[in-house]
Amino acid sequence: MLSAWEEGPAGSVPIFLPYESVEHPKILKSAHHADDLSGRHRTPPELQAAWIRHLRWFFDFYNYQYAKGQLRPPIFRLGSSRGRLGEWNPERRTITISESHILENSWPSVLDTLRHEMAHQYVHEVMQLSGVSPHGEEFGHACRILRCEAECCANEEALKPLGESELERDRILVRVRDLLALADSPNEHEAANAMRLAHKYLLKYNLSLRDLRAESADEIGASSSYRVRYLGRCARRIQEYEYTLSEILQEHFFVLILWTYSYDPHEDKLGRILQVAGIPANVEVAEYVYGYLTNLADALWSGRRKKPREVRGTKLQYLAGVFSGLLEKLDRQKGELKREHGLVWRGDAELKKFYKHVNPRTYTTSGGGVSRGSGYYDGVEDGRNITIRRPIGGGATNRGRALRGRGSRE
Repeated sequence: MLSAWEEGPAGSVPIFLPYESVEHPKILKSAHHADDLSGRHRTPPELQAAWIRHLRWFFDFYNYQYAKGQLRPPIFRLGSSRGRLGEWNPERRTITISESHILENSWPSVLDTLRHEMAHQYVHEVMQLSGVSPHGEEFGHACRILRCEAECCANEEALKPLGESELERDRILVRVRDLLALADSPNEHEAANAMRLAHKYLLKYNLSLRDLRAESADEIGASSSYRVRYLGRCARRIQEYEYTLSEILQEHFFVLILWTYSYDPHEDKLGRILQVAGIPANVEVAEYVYGYLTNLADALWSGRRKKPREVRGTKLQYLAGVFSGLLEKLDRQKGELKREHGLVWRGDAELKKFYKHVNPRTYTTSGGGVSRGSGYYDGVEDGRNITIRRPIGGGATNRGRALRGRGSRE
């Protein structure tokens, strides 16, 4: 059943509706196209063919999802260039995606490139414009339709270390990370207080930003202030503890989440991945927290396995309990901030609009979880004692930089 994310039952998590299960006459099937697998490549032909097949799948999906089926399926090619991520050739009607791009970058970044090239195709074949600036106003309009960034390469200014950045979002992030670093204190009271201050700081900042946006919405714009990022790996099955972790991010770190369909090109495996949407600072913090908690969960379980007498139940039962206990703790702290300081978060209407712009067709789902046994309740007790601090064992990815770089696109 189709529904907006906020209309689902309590505790449910939204995911993309796979287009194969939607009966719609404008869905385009392009399996008959003779895609070009010629050229010198590092991967075997069978894997190349699988990549082409999934690029077609996502082309059809975005064409239906965003472009109302107006784009004709092109011929897909794998390119050998390392410097050019993708290219749309209107004469040959080809979209080329770099093989190195697929091998070395995440699949969501490959899909960003795909939509970028689809936007070029949209300018040529739907808007029927030629001879215009490759990345001009018309292309920007097409990028808004295809929900992709119009920039063709990274902004070097944005690659400065966070501490040197002049962007407000990065100063906010540095302040929050400084507070979370204080949670490394051996004094448990001091550590817990640092985490409370970090949450208070984030809450006050987001309340101020929401009020500012409401007063000058035309100046800020509904979509320019928000970003999307993908966390974790593509997985065939999402476990209960992973759903709870995503709920923690949404309920306490000012982002909206979605479990969206993705693909692992190295293993030729379809699955789902966690998407988070929010202002850049909140997306960065959510990624930071996700990395910390994911590593911490593994460390907690490894520690228990070293003490066989303490191991009760399975790893999945224990981890489900850990994140349930942490969610309970954070819910309690949110209530304390409301009572002590009158700080109440009722959501960000503009973020919801952005979320619906990026994900126009979603549905909510809920499923069964692990059995509630002694292992689960052991995890709940440990989760109630978690204090979010600096990442351990490597932590979140991409720490210390303001933005990620990209190669050039055509």
